[in-house]
Amino acid sequence: MRKNHMKKAAALAAAGALALGLSGCGDSDDGGSGAKGGDKSLTILAVSDARQFEPFHATYAAVTDLNRMLAVYDALFYTDNGTNKIVPHIGESLTTDDGGATWTLKIKSGVKFSDGTDYNAEAVKANWDMHAKKETGSYHIAAAASLTSEVVDPLTLRIKPLAPNANLDRLIALELTYIASPKSLAEDPKGEKPVGAGPFLLKQWDKGSQMVFEKNPTYWQGAGKPALDKLVIKVLPDIAQQLNTVKAGGADAFFTIDPEKTANAKKDGLALTPFTLDGGQMMAFNSTKPPFDDPRARQAVALALDPANLNETVFGGTAVPAKGIFNSKDRFFDASAVQPAPDKAAAQQLFDTLAAEGKPVKFTYLVPDNPASNKTAEYTMTALNGFKGVEVKLEKIDVKQYTNKLNIQRDYQAALYQVWASDPEPIMFKLLMSKSPENFMGYKNEVVDQALLAGRASADEAVRKTAYAQLQKALVTDFPVVAYQEAVTVIVAGPKVTGIVGVQDGGMLMDRVTKS
Repeated sequence: MRKNHMKKAAALAAAGALALGLSGCGDSDDGGSGAKGGDKSLTILAVSDARQFEPFHATYAAVTDLNRMLAVYDALFYTDNGTNKIVPHIGESLTTDDGGATWTLKIKSGVKFSDGTDYNAEAVKANWDMHAKKETGSYHIAAAASLTSEVVDPLTLRIKPLAPNANLDRLIALELTYIASPKSLAEDPKGEKPVGAGPFLLKQWDKGSQMVFEKNPTYWQGAGKPALDKLVIKVLPDIAQQLNTVKAGGADAFFTIDPEKTANAKKDGLALTPFTLDGGQMMAFNSTKPPFDDPRARQAVALALDPANLNETVFGGTAVPAKGIFNSKDRFFDASAVQPAPDKAAAQQLFDTLAAEGKPVKFTYLVPDNPASNKTAEYTMTALNGFKGVEVKLEKIDVKQYTNKLNIQRDYQAALYQVWASDPEPIMFKLLMSKSPENFMGYKNEVVDQALLAGRASADEAVRKTAYAQLQKALVTDFPVVAYQEAVTVIVAGPKVTGIVGVQDGGMLMDRVTKS
C-alpha cells in the first residue's frame, strides 16, 4: 500500500500563473528583454503562439504551451526534472492509502485567483468536470473522464479513478494541474482574458507575435515572488534564429528538441538545462492498415533503418541513436530488450517475401511540416526507397492538420512521431494500451497491456521495472514504433538568466526564474 505524502515545497518553487488582463492594442511594450524603469524582465522564445488560453484547448508540452500555462495558471502539482518526483505547489498533498483505489487531494489555504475568488476544491472539481464533458472538446478529456471527484470540504477532494491507479498523481500533475477561475470561465470561455492564481497577469497579447505579462501584485506566495517584474513570450518559429537571438542578447531563453542546436548552444557558452526523458523521435505505424497491419512489414523497416547513420547524416552526430522508446539512462531501461541492429540483407528478405505474397511495402509517410522533421523524413524516404519492393512517399502538412489526421481521423499508414515522457505513466500507457482512446496506432498486444497495467498498479520501483522490462521485450518484437533518436529536450539560456528549475518535459517555474 502506498502513502504518498507530499509536503510543502516552497523551497522547490513552483509554476507560474497568469490572471486577467488582455489590454487593447495601443501602447505596446517593446517585447524585448530590456524593461522600463530598471524592472527585471525576461524574454522567452517560442515556436508558435497559443491558440486559446484556457486549460481545455492548450497542449501542455514544452514545445507548445507548457511555459505559457506555467506563466498563467500555476500548478497544483508538477514533476521535478531533477528528482522525477511529483511535487506539490498550490496542492498541499495528494495521498492514497488503498493502493490507488481512492486518493485525497488537499489544497493550500488562502490561495485566491487574481479576480479575488477562492482557489478551492469546488474550483478544481469545476475545471475537471469541464474537461470531462464532450461538448467542451478538451484535449485532456481522457484524463478527466478516467476519474470522479467529490468535494469533502473547501480544501479537500476525494478522487476515485475508474480502476485503481497507484500513479494517479502523475496523471494529475501532467494533465489536470492547471486550474482557471470558474467565474472567469463563465464570463470568458475562450480564455481571451484568462484568470489563474499565479505570479503574472497577462497585459498584452499580440496574436501570432507575443504575449506580455506583468507581475501579479496579489500573488499567493507573497511580495517576494515572482522574481521578475515582466515576462515576454515571443513567437519565433525558426530554432536557428532563436539560438542566434539569444546569443546576441535579443532574448533570454528558448526550449529546443534539436540536438544540433543544443550542441551549438553549448559551444557558444550558453547555459543548458537538459531533461532525461523517454520517447524521442520515432516512426509510428498504423497497425490497422496495410502494409503495417502485417508485423513483418514493421520488422523489415526496423531492420532497414540505421539510427546511427541517420544521426550522423541529419544531425551531424549530435544526437543519441535510440535503442527503443526508453532512454538508455532511464531507471527502467532494459539493456536486454533493445531494437535489433540494422541488417539490410534480412530487411530485403522480408521485403521480398511480402512482395511475393502481394503485399509490397508501399506507403505514405505523414510528416509535420517543419525543417527538422522534413530533413529526417527525407532521409528515411531515401533510405527505404533503396530497397526492392519498397515505395515511400512523403505527405508534409502543417501541425494542426497533422494532429487531426493522425490522432483524430487516424488516416495514415506511418507517421513521424515524437514522445517526451518523464515516466511511463501516463504517456506510454495512453499510447500503447490497446483500449486507450489515445492509442492512435490501433496497436494490440495482451502482454503489453498486462505490463502497462502492472506498472500502473504499483508505486514500487522494483515492481515497475520488472513490468516495463516485459513491455520493452514485447515492443522490440512487435515494432508498433521504430525509435531512431533518444529524446533531446533542453532549456537554453543566456548568461544572465538564473533560477531555472526544470519541470514536466521542458518547462521552467516562472516564480523562480530571474535575470541578473
